[in-house]
Amino acid sequence: MDKVLLLYSGGLDTSVMVKWIQKEMNKEVVTLTLNIGNSNLEEIKEKAISLGVSDAIVMDVKNEFADNYIKKEIFADGMYEGYPLSTAIARPLMAEKAVYYAREYGCDTIAHGSTGKGNDQVRFEVTVKAIDENINVIAPVRDWNMNRPDEISYARKNGIKIPKDGKYSVDENIWGRSAEGSTIENIANPLEDDVYEWVSPPEETGNGETVDIEFQNGIPHAINGIEYSLEEIVEKMNIIAGRNGIGLINHMEDRVTGIKSHEVYEVPGAMAILHAHKMIESLTLNKYEIDLKEYMDSQWSNFTYNGLWHDPVMEHINNFEYSLNKYVNGKIKFKLYKGNMILKSIESDNSIYNYEKISYDNSNFNQDSARGFIDIYKNNTVYTNNARKQKIDVIQ
Repeated sequence: MDKVLLLYSGGLDTSVMVKWIQKEMNKEVVTLTLNIGNSNLEEIKEKAISLGVSDAIVMDVKNEFADNYIKKEIFADGMYEGYPLSTAIARPLMAEKAVYYAREYGCDTIAHGSTGKGNDQVRFEVTVKAIDENINVIAPVRDWNMNRPDEISYARKNGIKIPKDGKYSVDENIWGRSAEGSTIENIANPLEDDVYEWVSPPEETGNGETVDIEFQNGIPHAINGIEYSLEEIVEKMNIIAGRNGIGLINHMEDRVTGIKSHEVYEVPGAMAILHAHKMIESLTLNKYEIDLKEYMDSQWSNFTYNGLWHDPVMEHINNFEYSLNKYVNGKIKFKLYKGNMILKSIESDNSIYNYEKISYDNSNFNQDSARGFIDIYKNNTVYTNNARKQKIDVIQ
């Protein structure tokens, strides 16, 4: 009998898929569950086994996620339309593991739980096909046009325990939490308080706190003088920044599929780390490096969001980002206060900032040389205007 590897969350959608694939497609099912956030792996494994799967694979991959995916996003100051990419960078990892275990367990098909409206179907399937074009990919919710009432009815007929789902559709990993659906879809109304889980509303935070973050080769390695792994730093900054109201993003988003969606992201650790990283960059990289990096950062974010993690161009972009982050070293101190990150101090052995040159308290700069610089600098604009006899309107 042919086998299907199913990316399994333990929820209603993927639990129904197990039985559907077994009964309607007459195929064995192997489930794969990856803990990238706070999944209860043993509970999910037991549920998969109770549904009659031939194998139930569970793995904690948080450390791998931090070291191979979050790290690259920090290098690239990864933002899409103003928010850190969290769900988008988890999908390539999940797809890669799915291909590996599909081969390991002799599965000719990979199944995932995405709908036909969202981005994840693109991310999963493009990644799988980029790695192994011969593996078949199905998305039962999309391909078989499943809807919620039909799934509940099917679950009851087949003895599948129906989980008590939350109010919102939530995706979560250590880098961020996204929420959509329910009242979030009514954009005429403000967010309800129950959307907050990781981030305290600013009006409910205290007097703030100061935090030091140290970077080495572009990656945070210490908080308040204590060294941690990147996974630990992300998890600790989620708590510290979150309790100070940092990282809730109420966002109107442009999906790959060409439709707009109203999304809410809680990314306290990601926002704090990326903001600190960009500040260290501003101290250690020159104007031309920063200008070019901002362009490459935007390309990195767009390719990642659009499911093109394995496009060959990403290797070149990642190599560029890595080359500049060798100089992004230093320590930065912030006051976190009611959703704000207030810079207190910043220092780096790679600093390009020259106090002797910039200070107005000394004369260690030949100001008269600016006259000659301006005389040359003006030429392009002045000569062009003269040649074209361009009239410049002066406001009276």
